[in-house]
Amino acid sequence: MLAVACTGVASPTGWASPVIVGDVLLASHRDEIHSYNLDDFTLNWTFPADADDIDTVALYGTPAVADGVVFVPTHDKTLYAIDIETGRQVWQPFVAGGELIGGALVSGGVVYFGSNDGNVYALDTETGREVWQPFATGAEVQSTPAISGGTLYVTSLDGSLYALDAATGDELWSFEADGGLPSSPVVDDAAGLIYIGGFDSRLRAIDVDTHDELWSVKAGNWFWTAPLVHNGVVYAGALDGKVYAIKRETGDPVWREPFETDSFIRAAPVVAGGKLIVADRGGHVYGIDPDTGLDASNGALALSDDVFTDPLTILGSGGTENVLIVTRGGDLEQIDPEALITVGRPISLGE
Repeated sequence: MLAVACTGVASPTGWASPVIVGDVLLASHRDEIHSYNLDDFTLNWTFPADADDIDTVALYGTPAVADGVVFVPTHDKTLYAIDIETGRQVWQPFVAGGELIGGALVSGGVVYFGSNDGNVYALDTETGREVWQPFATGAEVQSTPAISGGTLYVTSLDGSLYALDAATGDELWSFEADGGLPSSPVVDDAAGLIYIGGFDSRLRAIDVDTHDELWSVKAGNWFWTAPLVHNGVVYAGALDGKVYAIKRETGDPVWREPFETDSFIRAAPVVAGGKLIVADRGGHVYGIDPDTGLDASNGALALSDDVFTDPLTILGSGGTENVLIVTRGGDLEQIDPEALITVGRPISLGE
């Protein structure tokens, strides 16, 4: 289904999620990333610029930012390092052996990312040179790595969760699921668990100490997006169009029934305005009571186009919490989660 668009079998279109760094919003559409002033949403720069002889093909992976540098993974197998103030490259682009579908992660002066060539890469953020030899998994890596306590966690479409020494790239341990793992691992340090979603339609909690599965939850289709952990509950949407709420200690459901949307769910949930905000593929945004799983907004808000990207929370006017969502058509929508209405006119990315 969606994997076809990522692997190059079909024409890639890109759906990288936005990122906020200080007073800067980085939002992507198709094959470009745009920098905006978060105060008034004025455009600072676009990469690649019109004068650049660069074809990124498409942007799927969420960029990472550290020390004023934006690390942009692209479908043309290349990781670019961009100055956050100017939008210009700061070191020679690094070319991997396959398309970069997952996002980048920066920690301790190293940028980590996976590739469709099945490798996990680690580069020095200042020079772009490899810190250790690529770690080979058994299939494509289309997720964003996670890190905790010096351990790098990576999921692969070979069905394995790998725990690597972040400093050396050596494998510490691994866990094998019953299907490919497209979702980014989420580390819950408070519970000592790692959550992973897979093509076997299961969301799993893996114990960091024992490396064993603590629990798993079965959906009607893939768990693709990263889950959200909030107040001891794991919230996750699936491609069956349902939202699940799970007690992290036991794996038991929190709600009587999963919340049903109108389409499959690729975007991660967020909590804002006291509600669980979920956007489905068809561009319907839902405000859900996180305790009961019931509709808390008298129906869904319909946006201008499909939604694949993860939403962001920001402070709106008057100090209230708003939600930013980028649609498939390139509209940046700002939403008041309490009223579940759009705020102002959408911004067309790049204009």
